[in-house]
Amino acid sequence: MGCAFSSKIATDAGCLGLLGDVAVMHPYQDRPQSRVFGEVAETYHRYRPGYPDSLFEWILATCETPISDLVVDVGCGTGKASAPLLERGYEVLGLEPDPAMAEIARRELEGFGLFSVDQSTLEEWTKAERQAGLVIAGQSWHWTNPETRFQQAASLLKPGGSLCVFWNRPEHGKQEFDAATDLIYAELAPEFDNKPFVVRLPGSKAAISADTPDEEISVSGLFGPVEQFQLEWEMTIGTHHHVQNLRTQSDHRMLATETRNELLRRVAEVIDEYGGSYKQTFTTHAYAAKLSV
Repeated sequence: MGCAFSSKIATDAGCLGLLGDVAVMHPYQDRPQSRVFGEVAETYHRYRPGYPDSLFEWILATCETPISDLVVDVGCGTGKASAPLLERGYEVLGLEPDPAMAEIARRELEGFGLFSVDQSTLEEWTKAERQAGLVIAGQSWHWTNPETRFQQAASLLKPGGSLCVFWNRPEHGKQEFDAATDLIYAELAPEFDNKPFVVRLPGSKAAISADTPDEEISVSGLFGPVEQFQLEWEMTIGTHHHVQNLRTQSDHRMLATETRNELLRRVAEVIDEYGGSYKQTFTTHAYAAKLSV
């Protein structure tokens, strides 16, 4: 994937060919949208962007997390947020409900000797044997239960411990191919017009059971002042990379397989017609606060 998050621009290696999903009969038609990522776990791991290194420097400085403290990574997925902390010498426990995602995290991170993963949601996890100094949630907090998530996170933390939630958000800049792809979505996925964000690349969601993520943390009454981090960065995305990212996006996963394959095939054709790549701006947003109870 290789995005360099400084002033450099990451370039997709090029189109490797457009592979469609195979139609699979799921054991239940109304599968939870939060549980679809394991259907494309390897694709998720390869094509979802990671986070800028400066995010983790900010988290550790802001939260003042000692190297001896345990970090709990809620919804750790394939380990994209865990890895930078393991590289800094922290012990990380991942919580991941999907077995395929958890297995990739285990495969990729067990070599550190400091990583373990439990196949569980935040709400269901009851195995805490040690309080954490830091609970993080990268690109996952919006999938937790808004009625209980702050209480659950607080219960995992030792006194003075911190919660930090963060997302990569693709900014909706104008691309030359927008008009053409908008027509494809209007025809094949008109329900996307009812979404609060323009559904293209993954990452448009946020916390939100209040007006803003920082307000949401504050109104929980469990944490102190909220510190914020924001960094804009850019990468060049090729046709294949774009389509594979969409293949991992939960709204797209909820489409019928045949519809999704046709939509992505036509989107790929359009991007190829406009040169086969484009520059995409992302903003990484993070919100951190220390336990106050």
